[in-house]
Amino acid sequence: MKEEQIQKLLKEKGCPEFMWKGGSRYLIDSWKKFVEDVERGYCHDCLFDEYLNDLDTRTLIRLAGLDDNVKDLDERFKVMLTRNDLRVSPEKPDVTNDFWNFGYPKNATGYFLQEIHRVIKV
Repeated sequence: MKEEQIQKLLKEKGCPEFMWKGGSRYLIDSWKKFVEDVERGYCHDCLFDEYLNDLDTRTLIRLAGLDDNVKDLDERFKVMLTRNDLRVSPEKPDVTNDFWNFGYPKNATGYFLQEIHRVIKV
């Protein structure tokens, strides 16, 4: 997908202006930062909805056809997940094989872990 098409997709999906203007670079950089955050210990006091928003970035990467650009990041993220049998994000009809929407960071702590238990009944 060309950059203009990616920006159009993001705009059509209702993403804020800074996202669609940033296009593919914004998506990839955001996913990289998120994966690094998970590796360090995902936001002790974050809300579960914030986590789902971060997962939506990966869904947008798939929709934009940028999977090949994040293969290494995906592998790093996969090893950080536990309970891969649990879907934590609502199913999206236009996305398949969405591994990132299953499980949660095995190093989750604090309020974020409490939210996981409350929302997905772990």
